[in-house]
Amino acid sequence: MKPSERFPGIASGRVMIAAALAAALAVPPAMTVAMWADQERVVPAESGSPYPGKWRNALTPFGVEPMECLSPSHPCSDVVMMCSAQVIKSEVGVNFVGHTIDVDPSGMLIALPSIDEAHKFVKLKLQPAIDATPALRFKVKEAKSRDETGSTASFKRFRGGFVQITHTGSSKGLQGITVKKIWGDEISEYPHDVGNRGDPIDQMRQRASTFALLGAKALWTSTPKNKGTCRITALYEASDQRRYYWPCPHCGAFFVFRFEHLKWDSEKPPHGAHVIAPCCGCQIEHWQKREMLAKGVWLKTFPAADDTDVVPGDVVEADQVMAFRARLSQGRQPGFHLWRGQSPFADWNGIVAEWLAAKDSTAKLKTFTQQVLGEAFEEAGEAPDHLKLFARREERDSGKVPEGVLAITGWADVQRQPPRIEYAVYGWGLSLTAWLIEKDVILGDPYDEEVWAKFAEVTTRLYPDEWGRSWPIEAFGVDSGYASHAVYNFVRRRPNLYATDGRKGATHPLVGTPKKVDVNYHGRTVRAGAILWPIGGHPLKSALYAALQKTIDGPDKMTGLWPAGCIRFPMDCDEAFFQQITAEYLKTVETRDGFTRQEWQRRPGQANEQLDIWCGNRAMAYILGLDRYTPAKWAVRILAHAAPEQGGADDLFASAERVRGRDGEPTAPATEPRNQPSQVVRRRVVRSRYMEG
Repeated sequence: MKPSERFPGIASGRVMIAAALAAALAVPPAMTVAMWADQERVVPAESGSPYPGKWRNALTPFGVEPMECLSPSHPCSDVVMMCSAQVIKSEVGVNFVGHTIDVDPSGMLIALPSIDEAHKFVKLKLQPAIDATPALRFKVKEAKSRDETGSTASFKRFRGGFVQITHTGSSKGLQGITVKKIWGDEISEYPHDVGNRGDPIDQMRQRASTFALLGAKALWTSTPKNKGTCRITALYEASDQRRYYWPCPHCGAFFVFRFEHLKWDSEKPPHGAHVIAPCCGCQIEHWQKREMLAKGVWLKTFPAADDTDVVPGDVVEADQVMAFRARLSQGRQPGFHLWRGQSPFADWNGIVAEWLAAKDSTAKLKTFTQQVLGEAFEEAGEAPDHLKLFARREERDSGKVPEGVLAITGWADVQRQPPRIEYAVYGWGLSLTAWLIEKDVILGDPYDEEVWAKFAEVTTRLYPDEWGRSWPIEAFGVDSGYASHAVYNFVRRRPNLYATDGRKGATHPLVGTPKKVDVNYHGRTVRAGAILWPIGGHPLKSALYAALQKTIDGPDKMTGLWPAGCIRFPMDCDEAFFQQITAEYLKTVETRDGFTRQEWQRRPGQANEQLDIWCGNRAMAYILGLDRYTPAKWAVRILAHAAPEQGGADDLFASAERVRGRDGEPTAPATEPRNQPSQVVRRRVVRSRYMEG
């Protein structure tokens, strides 16, 4: 009698062994990065996400396709994400790492621009994600100081692979390892050369060259920087340039949502922000965003490869979407662009508020363009037409403070040939509108004490306003490029004078960190006797040309108001003056290592003193803190410049209304600022400081 007949409840060993072998040999179902994130990823609360807990692709549907492209089943080798700040690019990268650890174990290299950024990434992004996600927490080996087989803060070890986190400030972390996967984050901040070994991106690619034909993947993410030199923009333009199209809830057509489609009812909160659909002109409210996001699609918008290739426009009819979805990439790698207005976590009213705060300032507009719009900022590099500026001169007396000026600065250029000190004094108002008050030249050798004595009289000069009051220069800068120690000696005992040193290159800030310098004058050395202020020529010149363009635009034809942030010139400025102030242009040049950079170049034979002098004055305005003024501080300055008969709260802001007639919308508050001294006390303080004489 067979055992199966004697014991009918016992399973067949042959069947069990066959079933076990079949299960072991079966090809597991392919799990993409997006599928893994939806099933396994847990978002920790310390990550700063507004939705901690289980990851849900439905919250950010535009992140699914980039993650699908990062999956082993997708044929691409590179994925590019050019996005504004705080959208999804970092989380896509963390999901890429998680999928590698849990599903596709292999070597991985992650590089950030600096060691601080690398430490911050591990502490706030990667390690919390590993600790919060069970599928990762039990696979990544613990960090143990005496165990060489364990993990460290910058090296995560797991069965079948590792993750090396490094930075591009040194080439050491980019050498000596072989990996299958790469993630370069914030690549627009990378230097062009690391450790004299070349471009860090090329170095990273070499680490994965062994797997070039075996499924190597590279993710490149960043917010953009400036046009012409931006790494992520160059990679995106070389990609298939995917844009996220929304379906219009009114007509059903799909469109790319751009900032210019965003409209608002009021420039004061609440703004009533909404979208005017480019397809049908209907109004779309903010509460409809999530529904449009859920039904959105990515379409490839790269330029046509040939006559048969059709590029989708900003508006695509619903019945054409599938045809454009099937468009071939023509050998290009996937590239994705997102801006903050498309994020489900961003409020349109908040974006409008940021735009209103930034539109009159070149520096703030750069931040808005890069961080909110996710686009490279195009600096004002073309020299404005000097004849158009010449035509914008206005009838007013030089040497007098025009109405609207709230602060006065000066800056001097020390020249060798012919020997002289050339200077100009500017007034600054709301939105940093500027007025040229005075310009002149002191002839003589800058090493001659008599020349400095004449210049000392200029720096202490008082300028009358239309009510007969006198106002001092609050900050006066002197260029130290020539006769440096004579400049140091002159400024070192004068509290409102600043020795400055111009710095070339786009990486320098408008005003850098000052440092102490020795003064060696007439054989006498004073250790750390003066303070030298570095000023960035690149951003200052960009700000100048942006302001000059507003001057060319001139007053509004309907209201007669000048654009906020323009520069206004008196009639005694001749054509040569405007040729000097527009003497340079921004040129993109190729470096020896094959990269491009933008640098300012002067037209041959053209003097540029007035250009430098305005930039120096703008730096002085920054040193005074005018860029960072609160409405309450502006209100105090408005009070100081109000007509003598004015003094009450109503009169104070009536003065602001007069200033608006010259400068545009005032930034002063509509009510008395809280926690501020009374108007009587403020008036005494302001008058004692500014109304000498």
